[in-house]
Amino acid sequence: MDKLIEQVRIYCKKMSGQDMPIKALDKQISGKLPLAITGSYLCYESELMGVPIILMEVRNDDYTPKQLQKHQAMMIRLVGKYAVFVINHAKSYHISRMVDGAVNFIIPDKQIYVPSLLVNLREVKDGRKLDEEVMPGIAQCLLLYHLQRGNLNGWTAKNLAEKFNVSYASMNRALRWLEGKELVKMDGGKEKSLVIVEKGKLFWNKALPMMPSPVERVVYAENSSIADKPDAGESALEKLTMMASPETPCKAVSKLWAKEHKDMLNKSYGDCMVEVWRYDPMLLAQDNIIDPLSLYLSLQTNDDERVRMELKNLIKNIKWLEE
Repeated sequence: MDKLIEQVRIYCKKMSGQDMPIKALDKQISGKLPLAITGSYLCYESELMGVPIILMEVRNDDYTPKQLQKHQAMMIRLVGKYAVFVINHAKSYHISRMVDGAVNFIIPDKQIYVPSLLVNLREVKDGRKLDEEVMPGIAQCLLLYHLQRGNLNGWTAKNLAEKFNVSYASMNRALRWLEGKELVKMDGGKEKSLVIVEKGKLFWNKALPMMPSPVERVVYAENSSIADKPDAGESALEKLTMMASPETPCKAVSKLWAKEHKDMLNKSYGDCMVEVWRYDPMLLAQDNIIDPLSLYLSLQTNDDERVRMELKNLIKNIKWLEE
């Protein structure tokens, strides 16, 4: 095992408190990989938070974030495991572009960013080891509502809890998280009110690196049983852009709905794909279609060039509120 990979093992144990087993890549797996992978990376099998991954040590410094994004998608297709790139040094603008592109990476002694597993660990100045950067679902829903549906400045935690149908404690935790990331402020006395610090696209760009896909898992159902739910995935992209209609329609439901209707859902079979979301898609949907920003977040790691082109058009045509 080379020095950089050993640094990764030590750093991950320091940050997560868990041992990280690392071994040479199995020959059956390496035999499936094209020269574009084997010539650019040293590959190892490992686990992160109990999930099998492939560590891919970048061999030289002439990589691009877009290249990493492409090879990450390739590894899922070929091996069925998440790729996590090991990088010795990275310029700040490269890190920003990797975060924007949802690229999994580890920079020893600096950062572990694995959005595929909703993991982002960094050392912070106050001595805490874990800094959770992934935005809570209800906090994300609140920000996307403000950007697309209506101004939430001046609302109290109690008002917001009622509007988004969550407990006061859950909303309070979400607001504290947002305030800790300097995305919002809470002003006033005992009954504080919300102040969102940026407007429109500036606010979106500031929050985007912290926003994961709303999709927690994908299951299937019969289309007739779920027809009243909002279109999602490529079905929504078709309605909002020039994208062609997908072969399999896609709908979105909340975790609560999925739990209450689990008998209607199947992991593998059904003529409709069903995305189970971290927040209720109905809170943001219009005309039975999920909101554009959640749609962007759900598809931003898709490696289909047609999808990526239409996502760019989607963001370009957003009518930002508060601008």
